[in-house]
Amino acid sequence: MLKFLPSQSKSPRITLLPRLLGLGVLALLVNCGGATKQASGDKAMEGYKALDDLYIVDCLLPSQLRKLGTGSFLAPRQPIKTTTADCRIRGGEYVDYSRADYRSALNVWLPQAQAGDKEAQNYVGEIFEKGLGQTPDYVSAASWYKKSAEQGYTRAQINLGYMYEKGMGVPKDMTVALNFYRKASGLENDQLVLNSDMQKELAQTREKLNKDLASAQIQSDLMKRQLAGMQAQLEKSKVAANKPAAGVAPTAGNAELEAITKLYEKAEADKKSLLNELQSTEVAYRTFSKQEILKPTQLNPLSARTFKNINFGHYYALIIGNQDYQYLDKLRSPISDAKKLKQVLELKYGFSTLLIENGTEKQILNTINDFYAKIGENDNLLIYYAGHGQISTGETSKKERGYWLPVDAQANVLTNWINNSVISDHLDRIKARSVLVIADSCYAGVLGSEKSPLLFGVSGGPLTEASIKASMGRRARVVISSGGLSPVMDGTGSNNSVFASALLESLEQNKEPMRDSALFSLLAVNVSKRTANAVKVEVPEMKPVREAGHAGGTFYFVPTI
Repeated sequence: MLKFLPSQSKSPRITLLPRLLGLGVLALLVNCGGATKQASGDKAMEGYKALDDLYIVDCLLPSQLRKLGTGSFLAPRQPIKTTTADCRIRGGEYVDYSRADYRSALNVWLPQAQAGDKEAQNYVGEIFEKGLGQTPDYVSAASWYKKSAEQGYTRAQINLGYMYEKGMGVPKDMTVALNFYRKASGLENDQLVLNSDMQKELAQTREKLNKDLASAQIQSDLMKRQLAGMQAQLEKSKVAANKPAAGVAPTAGNAELEAITKLYEKAEADKKSLLNELQSTEVAYRTFSKQEILKPTQLNPLSARTFKNINFGHYYALIIGNQDYQYLDKLRSPISDAKKLKQVLELKYGFSTLLIENGTEKQILNTINDFYAKIGENDNLLIYYAGHGQISTGETSKKERGYWLPVDAQANVLTNWINNSVISDHLDRIKARSVLVIADSCYAGVLGSEKSPLLFGVSGGPLTEASIKASMGRRARVVISSGGLSPVMDGTGSNNSVFASALLESLEQNKEPMRDSALFSLLAVNVSKRTANAVKVEVPEMKPVREAGHAGGTFYFVPTI
């Protein structure tokens, strides 16, 4: 059971000299791989669940005996996503996390999806999209997402919108994508506006499509002239030769004519496709760029009390600072970053916090798992991680996988690295309305989905009581990372990393309720100022974690002082 204490006990430290990077401010570039040091014994904590018990699996529960009148019958077996330990306790069947694949996952969810269950239909779509050991099938994924979305399942509407935004398994269509995001948000057409980033994205897309269309038109006109010239030349040749007899094999001229005809047809098809995409983009821009979000009224002082009395739910934070690595290069600032953030969240925002210093894989995963029983559907969870990070490519997939490295991690030994997909699975299972992950490590951006300016594009505009209430019923699963897929800088002369310093300043200076996107905007500006004269410029990123069930919701910071 979770107990919220000032901190967890520390693991033994190993004193090492930090490596300095000549940036003038004594900033350090985090060593994303780390140099291996001599191994020592396991520091597993007693009383915690075994690591294999903490993985989220597709579990098929046993049939239940139900009574109807004087008779009884066996109900269909129910699929759920839960931990291996919970699945075993409830007598369910599952395939080990490390062995799960496309077929085993489908065996659990497909019968329920075929019976019309909207949640199962969405999970089947996600199985096809992920591939799970084979090539992703985006067409099938989109088909199952559509079945679920038509039943009003928000998560499927988000997923299907994303497919249309990226052109995965369906034609790329920004208007359709935005409409699905709108449906998931619960907003009406006249209440939706794009934020400045999305308007900029659409403007850039329009400019590129216009250039590509002009080029395609030139190519089509060229093919058309060549085709006309060749047809005329062949007609002259036929007349001169009194036309070849029927059944005679095509001449070289006819073969060239067929080739040019195919090239012309392809050029016309490309031009038509570009024209359709441009028209879709124009409609999206006109429809969503000139309207006010949820009415332009700002809250006046008399209604401010009501505004701040909206029930935002309880706030919890898990803060992890991994610094004194047993086998990798020691870092300078994660623990001081974590302690300072803990103080700010508790005193200014009323969070209940747990601090883990130098956490092992078992300690971190057990703590995250414990939140399942602690946090309710209307509550909020912030997870902050500072420490080493790494990426790798799986054997059956070219997709890069991100990892958090626990304090007992070893270089090039993935055994106890914490896979971002494991974190994502737990974020999906936790019942919290909103979960925000803030990660200050190398390659931290891998946890989130591909950038989606459309999906985040509907969250801009003034912060009003109506806009808050509209987002309260939707799940938020978002990651703000310090450097995307790049190495990031460790502590500076102020004892905090560049990213942590910018984060703390943004939170400390805020005086009003603030959404996650506003925090990110402030954070990005503050990071940019701090790295303006550095060799390495950090570029923070904000991404949705679709795999964890992001449904277009928002994480709010509400000051108590």
